[in-house]
Amino acid sequence: MRLLLLFAALAVAPQLPAADLPVPAKEAAAKFTLPKGFSATLFAGEPDIVQPIAFTFDDRGRMWVVECLMYPKWSQDGKGGKDRVVILEDTDGDGKFDKKTVVLDDGVNLSGIELGFGGVYLCSSPNLIFVPIKDDKPAGKAEILLDGWNIKDAKHNVFNGLVWGPDGWLYGCNGIQTKSKVGKPGTPDKDRVAFDCGVWRFHPTKKVFEVVATGTTNPWGLDFDEHGEMFITNCVIDHLFHVVPGGRYTRMYGEDYNPHTYGYMGSAVDYKHWGSGAWTDSRADQKTGALKKEHDDAGGGHAHSGAAIYLGENFPAEYRNTLFTCNIHGNRLNNDGLQRTATGMKGVRRPDFQFANDPWFRGICVKQGPDGGLYTSDWSDTGECHNYQVVDASNGRIYRTVYGECKAWKGDVGKMTDQELVKAVTSKNEWLSRKARRVLQERAAAGTAKPSVDELSKQMKDAKTTAERLRMLWAGQALFGHKGVSISDPHHDPIAQIWSIRLNGDQSSLKYSDSWSMARRMAARFMSSDNSIPALRAKADQLRKHALDLLISDNGDRRGPLLDEAFRGDPLEDASGTEPGLLEHKTDADTVLMFWYAVDAADLDMPRLIKAKAKQPILFDFLARKLIAIADKPLTAADGILKVLPDMPSDECRAAAVHGLTDSLGGAKAIVPSETWREVYALYSYKGISRTSGFRERLDDLGLLLGDEAVIKSFKLRATDPKADAVDRARAIALLSGRKLAGFDAALLSILGDEKVRGATIRALATYPNEKTPAAILGVYAKLSADEKADAVQTLASRGSYALALLSAVEKGTVPKADITAFTARQIAAIKDKAVAAKLAAVWGEVKPASANRKPLMDKYKGILTAEKLASANAGNGRVLFTKNCATCHKLFGEGQAVGPELTGSQRSNLDYVLENVVDPNAVVANEYKMTQFYLLDGRVVSGIVKKDTGKAVTVRTVNEELVIPVADIEVKKPTQLSVMPEGLFDALKPEEVLDLVKYLMGKEQVPLPK
Repeated sequence: MRLLLLFAALAVAPQLPAADLPVPAKEAAAKFTLPKGFSATLFAGEPDIVQPIAFTFDDRGRMWVVECLMYPKWSQDGKGGKDRVVILEDTDGDGKFDKKTVVLDDGVNLSGIELGFGGVYLCSSPNLIFVPIKDDKPAGKAEILLDGWNIKDAKHNVFNGLVWGPDGWLYGCNGIQTKSKVGKPGTPDKDRVAFDCGVWRFHPTKKVFEVVATGTTNPWGLDFDEHGEMFITNCVIDHLFHVVPGGRYTRMYGEDYNPHTYGYMGSAVDYKHWGSGAWTDSRADQKTGALKKEHDDAGGGHAHSGAAIYLGENFPAEYRNTLFTCNIHGNRLNNDGLQRTATGMKGVRRPDFQFANDPWFRGICVKQGPDGGLYTSDWSDTGECHNYQVVDASNGRIYRTVYGECKAWKGDVGKMTDQELVKAVTSKNEWLSRKARRVLQERAAAGTAKPSVDELSKQMKDAKTTAERLRMLWAGQALFGHKGVSISDPHHDPIAQIWSIRLNGDQSSLKYSDSWSMARRMAARFMSSDNSIPALRAKADQLRKHALDLLISDNGDRRGPLLDEAFRGDPLEDASGTEPGLLEHKTDADTVLMFWYAVDAADLDMPRLIKAKAKQPILFDFLARKLIAIADKPLTAADGILKVLPDMPSDECRAAAVHGLTDSLGGAKAIVPSETWREVYALYSYKGISRTSGFRERLDDLGLLLGDEAVIKSFKLRATDPKADAVDRARAIALLSGRKLAGFDAALLSILGDEKVRGATIRALATYPNEKTPAAILGVYAKLSADEKADAVQTLASRGSYALALLSAVEKGTVPKADITAFTARQIAAIKDKAVAAKLAAVWGEVKPASANRKPLMDKYKGILTAEKLASANAGNGRVLFTKNCATCHKLFGEGQAVGPELTGSQRSNLDYVLENVVDPNAVVANEYKMTQFYLLDGRVVSGIVKKDTGKAVTVRTVNEELVIPVADIEVKKPTQLSVMPEGLFDALKPEEVLDLVKYLMGKEQVPLPK
């Protein structure tokens, strides 16, 4: 599907049709390959249905479909709508629609649909809208519930995936490029919720919007298992995430909107649906549509869309509670098992379920139907999400897959009595259970629901399974809100207890006056009965959500004491006081991150973190970072942290806190060691410190940053001592040069001949404007290794006078011209000096943009890179050239640096693709790979990718090192639209070298280096 994925940093060559036409709609289902006993039929196809981007089922079992005719020309002004919502009805129960009703035909940018509360909810970027419906037609104007969803930057990852959650909220997904600011219409920008990739929810009656979890890439599929656990399917990075409310998950790139996140949770899988290499390699062959065997065997590819967790009664038992998702490159449905573990849930690889055997099959949406069948929509086109210029909008299909005989579902959930609905809540057909709960919720909102808490309490008491208990619990929430979750659970079911905590916690979002009191008591009630990892995560999330609700105005500021109670353990009067506090638990890394998100939201300081008996070192590291980041006076805040070091529970925690301090203070200017620092350093200099904790090393790092003369002296001795460990020496050199210590450049020049630390020394010399440096480096240039020569060239390209010396050496033949890569030439060209520019043009050549001359250059190199000449080229020599010219930024076959994109899985076998990216690398550049140039006050020029910007210092990844540049040292920061990959790479090479390099780049596997 063309709507899911992020446009990769490297330009993507357009895919050609694998076949001129798709398999005809009437023949397509017969081509499917399915497990024994299953069969597929065409429920609907073109011309009756086209562009089916989303669908759902109403209370009568009819299918409501969104036909997205706007794509790819999204409307930017909300006008010109031509998307349709249609109802497809199977009146005779034969598994094929026979009645079509057009509900509306002027929809704008529609990408998601769900039904309820007398109308239809639609994702209509930039809005979430509600259209009241009567007699299958709009009964009034569309109401904009939320706006601010980004459509300007959305090519293929608009917000999507509407589905009702067990808690009665409407859930959906959003993509990483769709950077949105969401709120009710008229909400000021400052009060809107900034949000890109992740999961959100909206309450249908309270009209409250919340971000549930953040991260991943472009999720386009969301569903809940039989215990209400949430899963999303995703692209490019791992395909399956178990989403815990409050979680912040690993992202394809970029940072979370909360600047104090510092750490991300992982996915639910340890396997991929594509073979070795990068995700781009899993695309099918452009001409044949065939996949490479390793990708075919693994599951088909990186691109996933749709999520359906099967909870019906038609499929065999082995499929119950397993997840189905469309694999776009693989033209199939993957089927993953969902397994509860000690740390939550994980995906389990199962055999792929349904093969379309049609290269045009592009599955988008998959859902379980009322009858227990599995329904899949097929966009039916070539290419994938990146193909958003030419589309075939004349077709589309929806298939129905069943096991054996499958009886059509007949009825109308909306017309059931309350008693029938309550009975249906525990149905094994999850579709019916969800509908029954939603109708009960609608009736409760309208004040017409009849069931009582006592009735539900009795049914919950009689429930035989966790799934039944949970469904009654959710029904209680639908009917009675905050009162419903008080239903007694005589079974003490740990999963039901976790849901009780979650549902009680929701009341804060819905503004019930006694919400926090109730949530505290519910959390306390289960504190001693279940401290499993899922329970710990639920409790951490509730503390995160309620931290801001603890300001109780009529009793003064009780936030601190209440937080202390909550973090410390069971706050009830009758508690024994022996139960561990939340942060005392030894648990897995992701749960510790949930602890941190709670600590962050609660704005704990170090004394309160210690008082909460926290045991996890990472909490001390992260809190130290945050406290410095938010402080008006960072050094005063640092002293406060240093003062409580003795109170921390271990050397590991102390080491972590000092590490956080050092990281956050990096880049600060004019730091003077305080009396507190001297006392702490003296205390721990003579105190027994665990050698494995790293505490002493962290203290030394901080002492160096603070300018402690004793620490600086010890580092200088270490750096220049030929008998000291080489790794320790290199580290000392890097740290000392970062402080730009006066006179240290002379020490560096004195050890330039020391082979053990020569690379570190050469890199450090770039920090200092010393007139002796160019001659010293050029004097030993012939003795340097390949890596050291690359460092030397980068150092000499960093300043005007250094660059002139380097170019003179090239002119004289002391430095080979080939050692000046295109990237280095561009770095030199960035120096604001006419003499340097003239010398560069005379010695190396002019640095010109390739974009204006793209076609002639492409034609030129196609003439050189013929199949015959490539066949006789030397890939081993190409590997050497790659190491020299490309490996400083790119990885290929596991070698190189991860500054730019990984190349191992890209479309390297396509010569046009290689040429487009080498000849004109700036044609399409993702933001995370755009280069920034820094002009420093001391005359140095640094070019690289910004990895982190704290406001006090900028971390920059250059081609040969990672630098932390204090903001105070920057004269000019110049963002560019340029890729870190330079233009003119081939210009510096001989024709035979171009052939060797391209042969290596296009190779399928690593080759040996030449002897």
